[in-house]
Amino acid sequence: MLRRLAHRGGVDADGRSGDGAGLLTQIPDSFIRKQARRNGIDLPSVFGLGMVFLPAGNENAARAIIQSTALESGLRCLGRRSVSCDPDVVGPRARDTLPAIEQYFFAPESATDDFESLLFRVRKRVEQNAFPGTYVCSLSTRTVVYKGLLTPEQLPAFYPDLVDPEFVSSFAIFHQRYSTNTQPSWSLAQPFRFVAHNGEINTISANRRWLHAKEVVLRKEVGLCDAARLLEQRVSDSASFDNAFELYLRRGYGVSEAMLAMVPPAWENAHGMEPELRVFFEEHACRQEPWDGPAALIFTDGEVVGAKLDRNGLRPLRYTLTADGLLVVGSEVGIANLQGKRVVERQRLGPGEMLIANPATGGLLRPNNFLSTR
Repeated sequence: MLRRLAHRGGVDADGRSGDGAGLLTQIPDSFIRKQARRNGIDLPSVFGLGMVFLPAGNENAARAIIQSTALESGLRCLGRRSVSCDPDVVGPRARDTLPAIEQYFFAPESATDDFESLLFRVRKRVEQNAFPGTYVCSLSTRTVVYKGLLTPEQLPAFYPDLVDPEFVSSFAIFHQRYSTNTQPSWSLAQPFRFVAHNGEINTISANRRWLHAKEVVLRKEVGLCDAARLLEQRVSDSASFDNAFELYLRRGYGVSEAMLAMVPPAWENAHGMEPELRVFFEEHACRQEPWDGPAALIFTDGEVVGAKLDRNGLRPLRYTLTADGLLVVGSEVGIANLQGKRVVERQRLGPGEMLIANPATGGLLRPNNFLSTR
């Protein structure tokens, strides 16, 4: 599917270095356990997996900071593996900034009811202390991100993991980037840890200022130290959106609640809305500036997957559902080969609308469900 978006992304003047492409998937459990065993690592039933870019030439210093920070924060580093990569497929510009790419395996030192939040706090401490050039693509018990300064065609060739038959996931979020307000880099390739975003956040300055103003309170709510940064520095509007979305999740919001709070529809004059939902929008309108602008968003917490359109509907977002349960959502028609499949539903999202799918149960919340539920 990602290869069918190649015409939308930017490519460097060298003709081979892309603006960035990537995949966000469930952790392919059998595949990852097999790779860990090959590296002498016996993984517990629940583990955290980190996908990390390390600065070339300073890998040892960067590794030491990651491992010491994890230990100080209550995590045991069970080991690491070098992710198999083929640097010969990338362009000259991408090769010049090519990081070392490794996966880290973690387990909590003691029992915890919220391993995801612990991993979040550890990642924030790593970001605070990291050797320059270190970037954590993902750190989760649920999801992993494979991305880079690549074109869609290069992605599976660069990461042989992605073409292994045992690399299985019930969902995949993919994106081909076209840089508009930041320079292309390995870290700014999409998807991010939770979100892929096609569009612009026109209110980004106000959104960032709001988060900075609430930083002291929000850090306490999510258990971060005073020196931790809620927003990563020198990143794109999409990356800041991902940071803010994660903060909602760590504060106990569900994915649909978090997305409705950040990107509300034009709710003020909407008819047929349940009073509880109207109160929700009124309360959040007082608390923050909406993240507004032309935006098609695909997002996940690793359990459910959603799609959301901005309140003005300034980006296309269509979905197709087949009889065997395949759901395809994207900005363009034709991103999936549906030959031989029976299409049972084909629709587009309208302004402010949202779609939520649960791959485990097969449940699908359509846009009209959100007038009365969240």
